[in-house]
Amino acid sequence: MNSTNNINDHIIVAVLLCGGKSVRMGGVDKTNLELGRDPVYIKSLKKLLDCMHINKVLIVASRKNENLIKKYVKSYNYDADIILGGERRQDSVKNAINYLRDEEIDFVVIHDGGRPFFSQNMLESGLKYLPEKKAVIPVIPITDTVKKVSQEKVELTIKRDGLFRSQTPQFFDFKLLRKFITSADKSENYTDEAQLFENNNQSVFVIPGELRNEKISNRDDFELLKTYYENIEKNNFRTGIAADTHKLVRGRDLILGGVHIPSEKGLDGHSDADVILHAIADSILGACGAGDLGVYFPSSDSKWKGKSSKLFIDQALNCMINQKLRLEFLDLQIILETPKISNHREKIEKSISNLLNLDIKSINFKVTSTDGLGIVGKGDGIGALCVVTLRKHGNTNL
Repeated sequence: MNSTNNINDHIIVAVLLCGGKSVRMGGVDKTNLELGRDPVYIKSLKKLLDCMHINKVLIVASRKNENLIKKYVKSYNYDADIILGGERRQDSVKNAINYLRDEEIDFVVIHDGGRPFFSQNMLESGLKYLPEKKAVIPVIPITDTVKKVSQEKVELTIKRDGLFRSQTPQFFDFKLLRKFITSADKSENYTDEAQLFENNNQSVFVIPGELRNEKISNRDDFELLKTYYENIEKNNFRTGIAADTHKLVRGRDLILGGVHIPSEKGLDGHSDADVILHAIADSILGACGAGDLGVYFPSSDSKWKGKSSKLFIDQALNCMINQKLRLEFLDLQIILETPKISNHREKIEKSISNLLNLDIKSINFKVTSTDGLGIVGKGDGIGALCVVTLRKHGNTNL
């Protein structure tokens, strides 16, 4: 192991347990239940991947959910290895340790995928103790009166002084954990890896756990956490709206949504006058509370003359990313009489999807006219109206 006490100088791997099967949920795979648009375990995976101190994430799946997890992780390009677990939690952890045994690893973080709402602060808190401590776990004091029950009768009341509930993520010296797991009696049952350190006379240190870091064990747990998530999500959304109109003139190329459209006329403007991209960029800036395009690209500045409106999209996306916002949905309406763009609709949608890195299913594209009214109705201009929905991400509570 490295001798330095600086956590940045150590190799750390996170193991995310997604066996998921719970007897108290009728055998339902709890980690694949959906919170928002994602499976439960994705909340944990994102936080582990976002942690700058963790070098690698290993997902341990069950036979029932292995293919689903592989498909989901691949489709979103998450950087995580996936292996098959065992019947018990301890078997799954042993499989993970065996998979990693030949790698140069200093510490391992083990987390239950059924606990989606641990905070990044708690993760950092446990990691900072690792260079000096061999085992660190988060705990919550037991505040309820504890009874021992047998055959539906109370046998005795247990004093709760000094009693705590353990949570994950848990933090361990990798080589010691590998040694203890390898030498453990196969018939021995343990519910967390800290027990192995206790059984081998190693001190297990504790950090404060979090009440919201509850594990999904039954349907009531899930419904409670789902309500918590939805209440927070209500405050995470932003909406932006924008419109743009340009005249059609001869001698200009017609660019719509970043696509060149064959036409006798093009849109007049300082840049390439792409009304679609202008409306999209302005609506994103509006949702960010970041002004409008004129703030960043004034028409009085000659360096923007004739430039592609893709630059405007880049500026809007940078504002969005800096505020930890993510584009969720885009509703776009094009208003024109001529030229007809029905044959170019699919190409425009794909272009917008690529420019915004947004699933085409999250883009609603409409075309309408003004029934002969105004500059657009006379065929002398094109307008665009756009509404976007952004969502805050990177919330350490989620």
